[in-house]
Amino acid sequence: MTFPRHSQRLIAGIATFFFLVGLSLRAATLPAGFIETQFGSTLSPGRPTAMDFAPDGRLFVCLQTGQLRVIKNGALLADPFVALTVDSSGERGLLGIAFDPNFASNQFVYVYHTVPGAPAHNRISRFTAAGDVAAAGSQATILDLNNLSNATNHNGGAIHFGPDGKLYVAVGENANAANSQSIGNRLGKVLRINADGSIPSDNPTSFPGIAGSPLGDNRAIWAVGLRNPFTFGFQPGTGRLFINDVGEGTEEEINDGIAGSNYGWSICEGFCSPPNPNLRNPLFEYGHGTGTTTGCAIVGGAFYNPAINQFPASYTGKYFFGDLCSGWVRVFDPSNNTATAFATGIATLVDLKIGPDGSLYYLAQGNGGQVWKISVTSQALNISSRSRVAIGESVMIGGFIITGSADKRVIVRAIGPSLQQFAVPNPLANPTLELHGPTGALITSNDNWRDTQEAEIIKSQLAPTNDLESAIIATLPPGSYTGIVQGNNGASGAGLVEVYDLDPAAASTLANISTRSFVQTGDDRLIGGFILENSGGGAHVIVRAIGPSLAQFSNRLADPTLELRDANGGLIRFDDNWQDDPNQATQITASGLAPSNPLESAIAADLLPGRYTAIVGGKNGGTGIGLVEIYTNP
Repeated sequence: MTFPRHSQRLIAGIATFFFLVGLSLRAATLPAGFIETQFGSTLSPGRPTAMDFAPDGRLFVCLQTGQLRVIKNGALLADPFVALTVDSSGERGLLGIAFDPNFASNQFVYVYHTVPGAPAHNRISRFTAAGDVAAAGSQATILDLNNLSNATNHNGGAIHFGPDGKLYVAVGENANAANSQSIGNRLGKVLRINADGSIPSDNPTSFPGIAGSPLGDNRAIWAVGLRNPFTFGFQPGTGRLFINDVGEGTEEEINDGIAGSNYGWSICEGFCSPPNPNLRNPLFEYGHGTGTTTGCAIVGGAFYNPAINQFPASYTGKYFFGDLCSGWVRVFDPSNNTATAFATGIATLVDLKIGPDGSLYYLAQGNGGQVWKISVTSQALNISSRSRVAIGESVMIGGFIITGSADKRVIVRAIGPSLQQFAVPNPLANPTLELHGPTGALITSNDNWRDTQEAEIIKSQLAPTNDLESAIIATLPPGSYTGIVQGNNGASGAGLVEVYDLDPAAASTLANISTRSFVQTGDDRLIGGFILENSGGGAHVIVRAIGPSLAQFSNRLADPTLELRDANGGLIRFDDNWQDDPNQATQITASGLAPSNPLESAIAADLLPGRYTAIVGGKNGGTGIGLVEIYTNP
């Protein structure tokens, strides 16, 4: 089929409406179906070391130089919660944070920090929150640890309340391996204390391979034999504890946190060979190096068991961990003690947390210090539009965008005769289909689907039911594409253009739909359909109905209206002029997708996976050329 001159003009016009939205500068490479956005602004000056979510959803971030910053409703607050005077040399500084189990009533916030002095020592202090800052004079000392040597490394610093209501404290061995196998100090240990700093009576009294019982303050010791347990995590629901221990020259460890255990440093690094009955081997180890499975220091421990399960079900119960130097995040499966890849390309990762929304948040020191949010976006597995197809400027033009880093295999269909079975009047008797690339160049065309690619189309299980209908299978790189549906020999009637994703696992998605045609009334209004699908989570969608802005057309739709309906036909929202609802107008403007004409329509909605329909009509029965656009806007 030749490429008509009017089609060239129409493609050039519609190209102005093709643009990507909701994308930010990415800091990591993620699996297909996951996206990331920066959470709050850059944290500098100061190097971030740890973070935790308050029960009310605020994210508190420790900076090594002593400032405890707050990210509230996605924005980094100007004033720190507290600014401590700390010794921040080497690995010292403000290193850990935890919230009291009764935070809602007592507003207690606990931090692990290095107190300057000769010698310096690490301390846990408690503050009482007064809104977004610590109440004046509320600092209370909960625990003072052993004096430090001149070595400024191996301080540990992670603190978390366990399901038993006790505060667990990870302490490094201060670069002295002998400390780890001694119960005469609290270095190289996991400690367990009450919220007020007192020592629980049921702490272990002995440890394998070490003679005697801890005395005095050392009764806080809960586990021994650790080198630098910088991070650890409790599993919600089960209370299981995994301890990450940073190795010296060969192995990084994930350890099963069990009371009274001796994890073997410095007798063993990683698995003991030969086995030592006094020492608990790690569940998992990885070696030192610069690859995607090796590194230098294990950081971050987060079980995926959130209240809101956003990720696919295969992640539930898994344990996210990362490496400081290699900049990756991997997923550990406790059922078989294996790990698989998740994210790469992170600049100096230091912590991981699961947020109340079910997203994975990571803290990185690179680029001035940043928090990034990794979430699942519902991807469009099918996008379609139906309208009356005429000739000239009134042919139907359906645009779609492929985003991501990989090619996407799709099938594009032009349907006409089959619409009769759905009681659509005057269906297009013999549709033809053209597929055009980002520059408007014709990629391929089809009249009757059996003429070419018949075997491939049948194999896709998406073969049209009528031989006069059209279909094209193509593998396309990321970019914007256009399908043009016309009637053979200039015929008119109701037609449907559809795009299906044949490779959902690819690192790319069908992002947007943008269809233009002549909008009439009743069944000949412009109807845009889309399917959102994944194992969990939803998507923030912007739908627009454009008419007056199509200045290149004299018969443009003067005042479009827009309906968004669910799979059952239920009305989710109706809009006439996009600025009518101030709350909607604020969301639409913030998305960068505000229509340029106040008579045009737009709807912002958070949608769960499912089938949806956007219907564009003319106010008071008006007709003309209109455009429907559907954007996934994470």
